[in-house]
Amino acid sequence: MTQRETGAVRPGDRIGPYTVLLELAGGGMGRVYVARSPGGRTVAVKTLLGATGGGTIAPEDRRRFAREAALAQRVHGPFTAGVVGADADADVPWMATEYIPAPSLHELVAGQGPLPPESLAWIAAGTAEALNDIHAAGLVHRDVKPSNILLPEDGPRVIDFGISHAADLTRTGSALGTIPFASPEQARGEPTTPASDVFSLGATFFFLLTGRSPYRGMGHGTAMEQLVRAAEADLDLRGLPAGAAALVLPCLAVAPADRPTPGALLDLAEPVLAARPRAHGAADWLPEDWSRAIDRHRARRSLEADDARQRSAPDAATARTPRTGPARTRRLPRPAAPARRPARRPWLVPAVAVAVAAGSLAAYLLLREEPGPGPVRQDLRLALVEETAAGECTDELAPPTFYDGQAKTCYRVSTREDERMSVKRLREVRSEYAPESGGWIIDATFDEPDGKRFTALTELAARRENPKNQIAILIGDRLVSAPAVSAAIPGGSMQISGSFTKDGAEALARELGG
Repeated sequence: MTQRETGAVRPGDRIGPYTVLLELAGGGMGRVYVARSPGGRTVAVKTLLGATGGGTIAPEDRRRFAREAALAQRVHGPFTAGVVGADADADVPWMATEYIPAPSLHELVAGQGPLPPESLAWIAAGTAEALNDIHAAGLVHRDVKPSNILLPEDGPRVIDFGISHAADLTRTGSALGTIPFASPEQARGEPTTPASDVFSLGATFFFLLTGRSPYRGMGHGTAMEQLVRAAEADLDLRGLPAGAAALVLPCLAVAPADRPTPGALLDLAEPVLAARPRAHGAADWLPEDWSRAIDRHRARRSLEADDARQRSAPDAATARTPRTGPARTRRLPRPAAPARRPARRPWLVPAVAVAVAAGSLAAYLLLREEPGPGPVRQDLRLALVEETAAGECTDELAPPTFYDGQAKTCYRVSTREDERMSVKRLREVRSEYAPESGGWIIDATFDEPDGKRFTALTELAARRENPKNQIAILIGDRLVSAPAVSAAIPGGSMQISGSFTKDGAEALARELGG
């Protein structure tokens, strides 16, 4: 098929007036690209594809896209991604929004664990105000979920106003959405209303606090079985922190008329914010590991966009990708600059008996912070793999999930304490030549407590059937590798092998503390 038939584009190609820099995300119904406007602004461009990711777009899908693109351009507010252009009549319909280099709530929970209840009001206020603005424009979002809410340092942004889900596989009749977060009336195929969005927002809050959908058994059974549970409002609200019940439970009322409006949610959250007038942005409202993850994601995405822009148009006059602007609202405090934290040395988790290509390390090492003295804290984790699925991670797999772009596979990892570990520090790191492979490798040795835990973890993995005999190697919200383990690995050492030159191996060893 041609580019016109599939909607697939490459860096340097044009979508409307925008020059594509890189692909940000893709799925069965659409793709999202980072692109550059003629004046040098970085934008996100979303395309609508046919029902199988290419081919002819159904007329009803195009009509829905045109209507909702027009409505989306009327949405203005500090907690939505502003639309800067759209063309529903193009061969491949597209819509451009401001680019927000921030992780989604789904990524943050998957990488950092559930949110403490005392942090919820800040996120709840911003997302409720976003729904207020969306509904005021005459639009029902229809797919509010953790992966459709980004969290930059100055407050949440609700994205993806339901435009690309016209033929979503979770649809029955006129129901749209993603099953674990869809309202019961959506799952039954009934018309969606603003109250449907409020239920989905409450389900998102529940996920933030517990790491799972409020429906019973989501992630287990067939899609149809899960759809039936949602349609029957089969809720399982165990584990919801008592301190968050006042915000979450009203949203999850089965009857749409019993749910609060977004404005009522704002009224519930505002006293909490008013009680902390000096709290400004993510650094004050979120746990430190969440705030650090937001900083890392912004730096990585901004670097990718800036590098791609230089490759596609090296002589173009344009500024570097900026931080997101301040939240202009009376309800949320205007953010101050993020608090500076002590510099920390970066670490890279070595793969267990698996080659790690040198090229795959480059992006992370470019983002390193300057090493500082004293004990090193790092966001490195190892966890047993529970389930895998081909393609990018969706909400069909219960979190925490991580995507391996090289293997084109999504991994769901264990949350059990005995099936995961955090690496506090590495005791020794050195590079050496390995004659058997004809290349350079890096040996990394744990401190004794971590070494024993690593051996125990590999022993657990070796006793399990594939794919549960794999260990996911995680850095923050990123999966580095998921090697299979056939036997326990004693000695407290791991090895990184790859296409390293002597200089490259030595440089990486120094970065790891060697």
